[in-house]
Amino acid sequence: MTKKERIKRVATILFAANGIKNTKIEDIANTLGIAKGGIYYYYKSKEELLLEIVEGSILSRKEFIEELEESDLSFNEKMRALVKRRISLETDRSSLYLFAKILENGDINLAYDEYLKRDVVLSEFLEKNKEFIKEEYRGDLEKIRVLLTSGMNTLLLYLIYTTKVKVVDEKTYMTMIKKFAKIDIEREIDMFYNLYIKSLLIEEI
Repeated sequence: MTKKERIKRVATILFAANGIKNTKIEDIANTLGIAKGGIYYYYKSKEELLLEIVEGSILSRKEFIEELEESDLSFNEKMRALVKRRISLETDRSSLYLFAKILENGDINLAYDEYLKRDVVLSEFLEKNKEFIKEEYRGDLEKIRVLLTSGMNTLLLYLIYTTKVKVVDEKTYMTMIKKFAKIDIEREIDMFYNLYIKSLLIEEI
């Protein structure tokens, strides 16, 4: 992991654990054991650092969905894959934890506002595949996106809380991840899919 990647990783965890507004560049530097100048060498401000984290997440989601669209999976399987990615918290997916906490705490700022405006990946995916959605729901694709996003975020937060680990830094984040790994994610996907998605889709033959 490069120094820049390490800065982003620690910043992401601290933003999520303590809130964007409450996290200062100095806090990130102290956690890393470096001077503030070591961060300012790469980023002019906290906002610029957060924006790069956000942009990286958008690009990652876009690439995932592009690969999914090119795959031979059925639409039902693609939707299950989307849910799995959205609720599977792993060591290198700290940005997922950050976004879950941002939405939970209402910790919105200019960088994240910009993310919300540009986060049209799921909307575009549903629009491209609307023939698989029951006709009576095709006029509500944006509503479906909002409901699915909100539902997946709520489930992810619930699963995080079941670990009973209070994340305050990188060490406690790793402890939480280890406990999260013991969750039966496939069972959670089945439940979410059956409750939120199955009734919206045309039954595949």
